Amino acid sequence: MMNVLTRNYFRMLRQGAFGEKQPMEPMSQYKWQQLRLRARSEHTEQYLPDSDVPQKGLSGLSNYKKSRRHRSIEKAEYHSIDTSLHSLDFLHLMAFNVHSTMIGETRIDGIIEMGRFLRTKGDKVDFLKVEQWLHKMGIYKLSQLHAAILIELFGFSLDELPFIQHSTRDAIRLAAEDRKLTTAFLTRYPGATLHSMLTRLHTSITEIEE
Repeated sequence: MMNVLTRNYFRMLRQGAFGEKQPMEPMSQYKWQQLRLRARSEHTEQYLPDSDVPQKGLSGLSNYKKSRRHRSIEKAEYHSIDTSLHSLDFLHLMAFNVHSTMIGETRIDGIIEMGRFLRTKGDKVDFLKVEQWLHKMGIYKLSQLHAAILIELFGFSLDELPFIQHSTRDAIRLAAEDRKLTTAFLTRYPGATLHSMLTRLHTSITEIEE
């Protein structure tokens, strides 16, 4: 169960990043200050509703060093007959988020940008290509974690995440059981229960498949 500061934190991010009106719970002035300090330390200050920090979008995630497989995929796609630059941009977001989590720093701004991209440009993404690329890069199963965060913390529906509907039940289970991934996320967000998040996501997928 998330505490009141964390609940208000994600509600403010939903309001500022996605334009969704969210009810806020009463907090002390000290806790509101702590919320802003948290946003600053987690690169999300730009998404607070009354922030004067300019939103950087994809440019704020440029410090990710692409792997050899990632560069190979980009090179092949640039020379493809049906090149999809939007699909490559989305792949970059997915790879950035997985990389950040694996080094112990789940970047909420990266997950927010993934969600914003889906809602504004998702119809231009070839999700079959993206799924194949994620498998080729060996990060497909881990990428499911960030879909779970979009669902659990930002109110996304499975319909908004086409790439997750191709995942298997085992992919969700393995992501939940990955000790390094679980530790990295829970160290940063002790108020959230990763296993519970992914279990509920697994249930939702099961219902769709049936």
